[in-house]
Amino acid sequence: MKTHRSLLVIGECMMELSGEGNSYARAFAGDTYNCAVYAKRRHEDIDVQILTAIGSDPVSQAMVAQWDRDHIGHSLVMTSESAHPGIYAISTDDDGERSFTYWRKDSAATELMSLMSEDTRREIVRFDWIFFSGITLAILSDEDKAAFIDLIAACREQGKTIAFDPNYRAVLWRNADHATHWLTEAYRLTDVALPGLADHNAIFGHRSSEDVRAFLQDLRIGEIVLKADTDGIHGYLRGQDPVHLATTAERNPKDTTGAGDSFAGTYLAERLVGASMPDAIRSAIETASLVVQHHGAIIDRALYRNSAQGHQEGAP
Repeated sequence: MKTHRSLLVIGECMMELSGEGNSYARAFAGDTYNCAVYAKRRHEDIDVQILTAIGSDPVSQAMVAQWDRDHIGHSLVMTSESAHPGIYAISTDDDGERSFTYWRKDSAATELMSLMSEDTRREIVRFDWIFFSGITLAILSDEDKAAFIDLIAACREQGKTIAFDPNYRAVLWRNADHATHWLTEAYRLTDVALPGLADHNAIFGHRSSEDVRAFLQDLRIGEIVLKADTDGIHGYLRGQDPVHLATTAERNPKDTTGAGDSFAGTYLAERLVGASMPDAIRSAIETASLVVQHHGAIIDRALYRNSAQGHQEGAP
């Protein structure tokens, strides 16, 4: 297998507020950005970059500084002179399940396509793998959604591997039919799909892993990693036997924010460097299990390193 060493994530990075009572900690996160961070942490030699738009304000400057600390490249990031980054606040219940309050309407990232230059379009195709999500699409106008789909199609025509997670957020879509149309268009261009069964049930009415597999394979997707809640992870890779790995519910999870993103980032990084699907899934499960034990989407780097070292030392 050819080893690929570059990953571009496309989407929105926001200011994250998390905490209890009247005290909030500020961080920077967003589904595709979280994926980028965990991919880079898993294999530091991968060139991981983000494509988004930010403002010219102090919050945007602080965001870029965090990208530098996380070693995420941002040479393709565009700047809006009138818009600012989106914001979201996390609330968690006693079981660690999270809910979000967003302030993202007309954020800089929604101008992604209108700000994109021809030079940027040419630069995108130098990356081996390109990852985006349903949220990437959802925040764009329908005109820009169509332009974005055309951009991804052009990248795929030039041999780039396209990875996609539908990451459904109903509030970002006009209605279920609106989401179904655009997410299906994205799937038509996908090589590596990272769906969740709950998302597919809400969007397409799929009730089982077999329903999802049949739907995505009909769209000619060759690599599918399905997060099936209590039924574990199902992997389907064209030409190979299906993979099924059980997952164990974490005791007293503190915060499930970023769990799916950390899973995606770890999985993509492992596959980028040539790991098998089963090994990549195992690594992704380990990372997600760690993330839910800590607050916020992106856990402290030292915690991540210590956990990764522990797994390596405990390996047979």
